[in-house]
Amino acid sequence: MPLTGYAQTTSERNPISCQINYLGGKILVHTPKIHLTPPRYSQAFELSYSRQTTGEKEWHQRFGFPEIALNLSAARYGSAELGMAFGFYPSIAFPILRFKHADWYWKLGGGIGMATQSWQRTPASDSMNNILGSKVNNFTMIQTAYRFSFQKHWTIQAGIHFFHVSNAAARQPNYGINTLGVFLGAAYHRSGYSNTFIKKSLPHHPNPLNLGFRTSISFSEAKTVDGPIYPHYNFTLFGAKMYRNKSRAILGADATYSSKVYAFLKNGYTYPGKERKYAWQYSVFAGHEFVFGKIGLPLQLGYYLNHSIGGNKLYQKLGLNYHFYHRSHKVLKDLFLFTQLKTHYASAEYAEIGLGCLF
Repeated sequence: MPLTGYAQTTSERNPISCQINYLGGKILVHTPKIHLTPPRYSQAFELSYSRQTTGEKEWHQRFGFPEIALNLSAARYGSAELGMAFGFYPSIAFPILRFKHADWYWKLGGGIGMATQSWQRTPASDSMNNILGSKVNNFTMIQTAYRFSFQKHWTIQAGIHFFHVSNAAARQPNYGINTLGVFLGAAYHRSGYSNTFIKKSLPHHPNPLNLGFRTSISFSEAKTVDGPIYPHYNFTLFGAKMYRNKSRAILGADATYSSKVYAFLKNGYTYPGKERKYAWQYSVFAGHEFVFGKIGLPLQLGYYLNHSIGGNKLYQKLGLNYHFYHRSHKVLKDLFLFTQLKTHYASAEYAEIGLGCLF
């Protein structure tokens, strides 16, 4: 039966742990455009330095006392053409169920990845590797696992993993490598494993409606491999409202100037003399942000109001916000740096980086 009682103080513990996981699985070929036949087996190791939150911050309790970590992974895909990939990324793990000596959790992490092999025009053998177009990539890891304590300081865990490596269309080709499989690992908890915590009475904060603005820049390569790199400039107006003191609901509008679209229209002699006008893309969107103190995880679903080159009417964005300034009693209430990946379903368009504010 899951436990519902909590009985542990922060001062009693130093909840640091070190973890190692062995991951075994297989590359998923998600499009017939990928030339390589996936190897029969891929494997990886993951090292983690983790800290169990215990309630020092309000968001710890509001999100069920998650575990935060820094992770280093090394993956060997199982073929010379694909080589290896290394990832360095922060993560957060949320409890699904807690038991007396065990817990079931899911973990989400993302950061920078390095690939030893990528597409090359020469030699000819590398030109068949059309999955990755660059050695520097993003690295995303998702896991769910059951963890069991068999000794005061030690736990073992087993579960399912999925990790993704791609460059967000900054370089072509960019089909990305998706790996799915299972993993087994062990963790050493310096002060002993425990999953019971004190629940405090948390204050209720006012959650007024905020107006916001953000601007960003991004880059993407033409569809031709080794083609030119085009910048995109994005401007956003939005309204935002916190609820339950941990999440933010958002409605807004995007305006994006794409030099890539401008070049496409210019080269195709489409809308002659009006290429700049039609290189602007306008959209409306609904979004949501999970707020973990200074860190936010935003999700966005948008709908194009105009789309001069056709294609999908819907787009998605997901990313990371860092709220480095917060003064709820001031006119300028919040400043944040952000990075977001824009996609059309499973196809990445670009990754943007920018600055935003709330009033």
